[in-house]
Amino acid sequence: MQKQNVPLNAIFPGDVRQLLAKLPDGCVDLIVSSPPYNLGKEYEAKRALQVYLEEQTDVLRECARILAPQGAIFWQVGSFADAGSLIPLDIRFFPILESFGLIPRNRIAWARQHGLHASRKFSCRYETILWFTKGDEYLFDLDPIRVPQKYQNKTFHRGDKHGELSCNPAGKNPGDIWLFRNVKHNHEEQTVHPCQFPEDLIARIVLSTTREGQVVFDPYMGTGTVAVVARDHKRHFMGAELDAGYHSVALRRLKGEPDERGYFPNLKTLRDWCERKGKPVEKYRFDVQVGDKPTNRSASKIYPEGHHLEELARRLEYEEAAFAADVRGDERPVDEGMNGKRKKPEERTLFSE
Repeated sequence: MQKQNVPLNAIFPGDVRQLLAKLPDGCVDLIVSSPPYNLGKEYEAKRALQVYLEEQTDVLRECARILAPQGAIFWQVGSFADAGSLIPLDIRFFPILESFGLIPRNRIAWARQHGLHASRKFSCRYETILWFTKGDEYLFDLDPIRVPQKYQNKTFHRGDKHGELSCNPAGKNPGDIWLFRNVKHNHEEQTVHPCQFPEDLIARIVLSTTREGQVVFDPYMGTGTVAVVARDHKRHFMGAELDAGYHSVALRRLKGEPDERGYFPNLKTLRDWCERKGKPVEKYRFDVQVGDKPTNRSASKIYPEGHHLEELARRLEYEEAAFAADVRGDERPVDEGMNGKRKKPEERTLFSE
């Protein structure tokens, strides 16, 4: 079957299966997405999961077909709850992806300090991102995504390299546990979408597995985060979005201008536009605005992933110490980061180098 030419840098307004049917083999270099789970109530729970996985199998079969020989796919999923049980969806997706000849490279844990609370099991505090490649020849460029070394000036103590740096001064591999903050509440990227990728998470994937000018595809584009990140890093994008409201927001984010009401799709787009135009942010509004007026970026609390990793490590260390104190019958230690006394990153010393 002859496939139609589909324009780059566009988001198809409809079912992704209609778009996939038009795409030729091997036409995209990276696929990254989080598939929605919205089957409705017409199925009972176990049947719903079966239908969902069948639909996902059809989509992933086509995704594997359109992926270039050196391409990669990153599929982010959570868990399926059924009458108190919890089924990690990545376990079900793993054999589906392998059945199309894709090769597993990483199972990334996207952890967060907050999430769904549970009373009869441990609360869920992470989701997974599965990274598969089309073949053994694939791109992984570590340099654009390096993070600071824990001991940046550590040197060799003996041998021919005595006194030389024992680690890469440009930084280290970020590893497979990620702690990018959820796009919720006062996050400047928040749109009307309830489950939105943070842009820096997508940037890590895009920068490490594609080159400038290559094509990034998101079959479930939502409000356009993958498209925005791809464009900002000089990649092409393609994708689809079935929900007309989300599709509209994605186009507004890409346009980067106020709509006819003078509203922006999120605070980040508003701030970026005001900085470019030299306009005061307080004169404009955005869709999910809380409070009387927007603030400048200098007033926002935007911390990198490393800050959130440090916060998690600090909290886990405190919880371990508090539990040990409970076992011994001692008084619990004070957590300086809680009870309204949270310190700024530069003031904390627990994990400083």
